[in-house]
Amino acid sequence: MTQGPPTPPPTSTTEIQDQVRDAVLDGSSDPPAERAHSPSLPVPTMDTYQQAFPNIYELAIQRDFLALVRYSETIDLKGQNPRSPSRLLLIVPLALSYLILDNLALAQLAVARLPENSRFHPLTRTLGNLVASASEHQYAQVYAHAEIMCGLAQQPEFANGDLANLITNLVTLFVESFRRKTFTLLSRAFSSIETTQAQIYLGLSRERLLSATSGAWQYDSELDVLYPPGKNETSLCANRPAPSSLDTLDSVASDLIKLESGL
Repeated sequence: MTQGPPTPPPTSTTEIQDQVRDAVLDGSSDPPAERAHSPSLPVPTMDTYQQAFPNIYELAIQRDFLALVRYSETIDLKGQNPRSPSRLLLIVPLALSYLILDNLALAQLAVARLPENSRFHPLTRTLGNLVASASEHQYAQVYAHAEIMCGLAQQPEFANGDLANLITNLVTLFVESFRRKTFTLLSRAFSSIETTQAQIYLGLSRERLLSATSGAWQYDSELDVLYPPGKNETSLCANRPAPSSLDTLDSVASDLIKLESGL
């Protein structure tokens, strides 16, 4: 059978539009075989730490820190890649929560679990310094490292906005609780304290210190000394004069902490 001449290619505008319309109606101008074998894009997956972070964030917002540490510890046991950088999503909130709960030993253990490839990051290094300062009662350093850590989290280049907000909130809560406990310790330990020493141990400017202690402590402007309210008879320093050095003050505070913890 003799075949007729081949169909000439479309030349007029009408013929070209008809060909484009037919291709669209067919779904594609590619042959069906090529469409069937086109590769699909891989779907990104989240690891254990990334999946757990929303729950950690929610518990922190609720300030349920006991539940947060229990949940985080359970998830960390299930983690399949402890060297993953995303483990910071779990370890950083965990360590800060232990600080808020005043469990310094477990905060140190949490920091020690940081992956080696993450320990030299400015954020994790500052976290380690913060935990160490709190454990060693280096009051001035606690406030300094807390400020640095919040500053790092608020940098524009910080990759995870939710983690940055969480760090800022947790560090702020820890500083508040740390300051309250220090305030209580100083009130119990001494009958008077120099204003400059109180500033160091409470991490406050002179104006904020006098405002914070107004109504609770008495202030002698001539001597520049603060007088905490009366203490009970079990105070460790009921008859001791005001300290002459920060080392003495730190020693007394350490004795009170040991007494409270039953050591």
